Amino acid sequence: MTDKKSAPQLEASYTTDLLIVGGGIVGLWCAQRAAKRGLKTTLIDKGKIGQGASGGFLGALMPHQPVRWSEEKQYQLEALLALENEVASLEEQTGINCGYLRSGRVIPTRTEKKRAERLTWRDAAKLNWPAKTHSHQPLQWRVEEEPPTGDWLASEMAPLGYEFDTMTARVAPRQLVQALRATISPNVKILENTAVTDLADGTLITLQDGSKIAAAKTIVAAGHHAFPLIENTAQKNLGRGVKGQAALLKPLHSVAADQPIIYFGGVYIIAHDNGLIAIGSTSEKRFTSPTDTDHQLDDLIEKATELCQTLEGAEVVERWAGVRPNATGRHPMIGPLPIAPNIIMATGGFKISFGVAHKMADDAIAFATGEQPTLPKMFQIAYHEACAK
Repeated sequence: MTDKKSAPQLEASYTTDLLIVGGGIVGLWCAQRAAKRGLKTTLIDKGKIGQGASGGFLGALMPHQPVRWSEEKQYQLEALLALENEVASLEEQTGINCGYLRSGRVIPTRTEKKRAERLTWRDAAKLNWPAKTHSHQPLQWRVEEEPPTGDWLASEMAPLGYEFDTMTARVAPRQLVQALRATISPNVKILENTAVTDLADGTLITLQDGSKIAAAKTIVAAGHHAFPLIENTAQKNLGRGVKGQAALLKPLHSVAADQPIIYFGGVYIIAHDNGLIAIGSTSEKRFTSPTDTDHQLDDLIEKATELCQTLEGAEVVERWAGVRPNATGRHPMIGPLPIAPNIIMATGGFKISFGVAHKMADDAIAFATGEQPTLPKMFQIAYHEACAK
């Protein structure tokens, strides 16, 4: 985008260097990066900023398994390591506590087969993870032979001990969204409750009220809404939404905020700075209502209580449901559409979006400004298009 006069003027009621469609975590990071580059940027969302999947409260930042190392896992690793500094910078700029903590993660071990497998993971972490973070905290995957003590992870749920990784962190999603919005507000035009009906080729975008925005480039970071939005242009469906349900609990007794995340069988248990504990999450490919909770969340709370005795009798403060973007290749989808290169995709992170969104934004903005960032094969548009055949 070296020529800022390249945005078309015909029929447009408003002109911008960069239009970002979607005000969730990825769109906000894109807007923050664009503003830093001095681009005239417009951020548009069909609802409220951060109200979709980014408006939850789970905030788990878990690395991929360290075995069978790949460029995709390396990408996520680098993103997770960089996020600590990114969040610290946001907090310094805004005074908003984003609830970031490298708390670690515990996984109960219940079978000999799993214990042998986890020993392999321990050795792979030594090989593929750096020894320390910038804050000199050792990064490791430990295998503990004895059952845990205390009420946080029930000993009967971990008869053969447990694994503990020190890479895992957590963040408060709503506070991170708030901080990002605060940093972009002075420099980015924000349009809420404004739906896009036609992207065309990404240079003349039609809104629901019939007005048009002219843009040199358009980044589509609209979560699962991105897939139907580009389907006519891409001439295929490149993804779908997967629903997740979560609960926020207030335990009967105070819990240390630095407790490690418990993860087992798809259940996350996360202690946050506000004294509340987040429980999540389901992965529902079929659902009728994207925002209603049901018996599946009740089952999740029951499983979490079996894992963590601290949750016995806890009050359910909030029940939440949202839909996350799952691209056809199950990985983030980043880059220009081959058939419409002015449209740049930045979505599809599914479960890892919060940990890699800032890095996805760096790559999306690079494409928007004429650069060619190097991406893992499975993050490229061509890979997702092949998976859609």
